[in-house]
Amino acid sequence: MTLRWAARIVLAVAIVVITDLALQPAPDLPGSLLGSDKIEHAAAFLALTIVSRLAWPQLAGWLIALLLLAYGFGIELAQDALDAGRVASLADLIADAVGILAGFALIRLFNGLRRWDHTAS
Repeated sequence: MTLRWAARIVLAVAIVVITDLALQPAPDLPGSLLGSDKIEHAAAFLALTIVSRLAWPQLAGWLIALLLLAYGFGIELAQDALDAGRVASLADLIADAVGILAGFALIRLFNGLRRWDHTAS
């Protein structure tokens, strides 16, 4: 199995898990792992960005970002539509966007370090 296909499987599992957590009724939610709901949003979307880039390296970065942001927006709409004690939050969507930007920044940093390492040898 190639890295690309492994990343696609990880991405599918991550989307299922994140969607499930995002749509659970508020009283049933586990405690915050990272101390803040916004940090968890950013971390989740950072991970989704990196795995998405590994899964589809040929896609334009802006398209991956747009698709992930649309996914985050869809989660917020679903939370608002379901009567589970959850509401849509612009702050959550901003945290998602921060995670996406951080993911691309880490990818760029890693690629730059990799190129630098090859030229230093």
